[in-house]
Amino acid sequence: MENKILVIYIGVAGVRSVDIEDTIHKITERITPSTFEGEIIIIPTQSFDTKIECINPVYITDEKLIFEHTDMMGKLQIELNRQLEILSEQNKLLNDGK
Repeated sequence: MENKILVIYIGVAGVRSVDIEDTIHKITERITPSTFEGEIIIIPTQSFDTKIECINPVYITDEKLIFEHTDMMGKLQIELNRQLEILSEQNKLLNDGK
């Protein structure tokens, strides 16, 4: 893998569940670089903070760093799945209330 990975954590606490998708789109549109060669991962979080992390796997050659990177990507996947489950549950509750 030679491309950089840009991870954008978007805090959606306090945002109505029906507005989350639109909010994420608006924020992502404003902060995503127009000339970025790599993968962009968007993760909604149940916080008020939005942050960006950039991972460049090309520069990771040390075994310890490779392990840390692999561990971090595993945690990232778990968090992404957790956030998707939360959003899915919120949308289900919203739709069931109609």
